[in-house]
Amino acid sequence: MKEVEYVTEKKPKTKKEILVEAEKHYKKGVKYGQAGDAVEAINSWTKVVELIPDHFDAWYNLGNAQFFGKGNIELGFACWEKALQIKPDDIDTLYNIGNALRELGQFEKAIEIYTKVVTLQPDDHEAWNNMANAYYGNDEINKAIECWKKAVEINPSKFETWSNLSRVYYQLEELELALEAIQKVVELVPKSSNAKKFMKAIQDALTHE
Repeated sequence: MKEVEYVTEKKPKTKKEILVEAEKHYKKGVKYGQAGDAVEAINSWTKVVELIPDHFDAWYNLGNAQFFGKGNIELGFACWEKALQIKPDDIDTLYNIGNALRELGQFEKAIEIYTKVVTLQPDDHEAWNNMANAYYGNDEINKAIECWKKAVEINPSKFETWSNLSRVYYQLEELELALEAIQKVVELVPKSSNAKKFMKAIQDALTHE
């Protein structure tokens, strides 16, 4: 006589058990990410969102790992969009989307994102600087200058922004303004030989006007 097989149903996991398991996978993902293993990080964080579909940090990190780690553009943006559905005004997610768009040469879309960032955080000098770079990439030089000026108004010690201003003024043959900006760089970074060379070039150009 054939033995009867009894199938025991698995008890559904409790909310606490799900949270504990998700946290375990999330921490594994962080370790893999820190070690530069994008594949295993993605596997871990994917398990997190399977358990908790509205886990913001997992979607955010999945976007970073897909875009920056694996170079998977579509999946990167899809994960960031999921993160924004959970936290629409998250600055870090918006930053990464803006930077990714700028990296891809999609300057107008990047400008839209940076505009949202500075609307949320008007004193974010880095966002103004990044928006200036996007405007510059889009050949909107005057708008780029306005954004760089705003950035140094917020953070006058940011020598990279002064350097950008100096070079764009030089490009426009606004030599006096170019000199003022590069002098700021030399004040902030006295050991910069490149800044000193550029300042000398501007001074020479002014003497030959």
